[in-house]
Amino acid sequence: MVLLDLVQRVYCAFNPPTPVKKNDAIRIGLLGASNIAPFSVINAAKSHSEVIVVAVAARDRERARQYAEKHDIPIVHDSYQALIDDPSVNAVYIALPNSLHYEWSLRSLKAGKHVLLEKPSCSNAEEARKLFNHPLVTAPNAPVILEAFHYQFHPAWQTFLSQVHQSPYGGAVKHVSSSFYLPKSYLTLDDIRFKYGMAGGCLMDLGTYPLSCVRQVLGREVRLHPVTAQHKPLPPAADGSAREPQIDAGVSATYRTDKGQTAQIDGDLLRGGGWSLSPLSWAKGLGLEWPVTHATLEEALVDSQDDGAQHFVQRNVTLWNQMLPWFYHRIDVCDTHVLRRQGRDVKTWKETKYLKAYNWPAGDERANVYRDWWTTYRCQLEEFVNRIKVRKGSGVWVDGNESIAQMEAIDATYAQLGLKSRPTTAVEI
Repeated sequence: MVLLDLVQRVYCAFNPPTPVKKNDAIRIGLLGASNIAPFSVINAAKSHSEVIVVAVAARDRERARQYAEKHDIPIVHDSYQALIDDPSVNAVYIALPNSLHYEWSLRSLKAGKHVLLEKPSCSNAEEARKLFNHPLVTAPNAPVILEAFHYQFHPAWQTFLSQVHQSPYGGAVKHVSSSFYLPKSYLTLDDIRFKYGMAGGCLMDLGTYPLSCVRQVLGREVRLHPVTAQHKPLPPAADGSAREPQIDAGVSATYRTDKGQTAQIDGDLLRGGGWSLSPLSWAKGLGLEWPVTHATLEEALVDSQDDGAQHFVQRNVTLWNQMLPWFYHRIDVCDTHVLRRQGRDVKTWKETKYLKAYNWPAGDERANVYRDWWTTYRCQLEEFVNRIKVRKGSGVWVDGNESIAQMEAIDATYAQLGLKSRPTTAVEI
């Protein structure tokens, strides 16, 4: 049954049902013929009756034409500006190089378009503050702008958070860690992710996810202070010279909050082995490393026994595969119980449960809307549309303050690494 459910989820995720589109469906244009859009927006939109992907623009018009033909997109524009000037387009998806996010977000908002913006929102915290505090964003009835931290919208992530923050035993978060890797063969060294001038780097791509995860667990309002940080430089060029010395191909960092809580992140765009399902990689000893987030709570006093012993419980919660939970995930909830008398442990036992959350809990009205096979991107698109349509939705959202705080944490980590923040765009709108 488990295997059958997996096959069904995967099939529906890649071959979703296609309902009849409503007359007032949101018409999305794609800025950039990106590799991510086919899964993050194009495929997700197929199963949404209120979304149609209608246009694309790229730096190379011929590339945009081929992209449109492949993905059945009816309109090809000659430029980004032409797309956002198109009155038939209601919203744009921006998956351009990071260095272009700030400029084209503002240009799109100025044209009255709603914006689904790939992470990271901007090149640095200065740009993020300017973007999300801009009158185009803060004005009454302003267009919607959403930074696309898609994992947050899936019920699995929200269930994980509930097991952390709503423990029946209490206990504040003590430590949280999160990691995410890509195998080193996935990207070439000339990829834009490795270009400082294009606001590249691990923290500006894959590494922003672990940082976001630990911030969600600790609380969005909590400021992280970097304690230690190390980065993996790019391999040297053929002549032995440093290749993009300001770029972090991988990053590992620890943090402390004002309350003394600790956090650790690990991300790597060039991991030996990484996230590979290939048996060949296992034979080489490279292994399988799922994305994972782990939270440890403070030990909490539950009650006192008649014999003078005190009953303490410490909870640990782990979410395996927060990035692709629709494919597979598991939430491990382990409560360690201790009976302690006069400072000495007299009895210890553990209670562990394993949870899955492909949808919201039974009886939750959201479970009637969501489907078990929905990807994180499909969940995100649902809430993007709900916000545009001024509907209640699931309650999950990434607001401007959150996007600013995320970029501030990235900049602080770069400072701890001894690297520069990514360069600010020389564009004012």
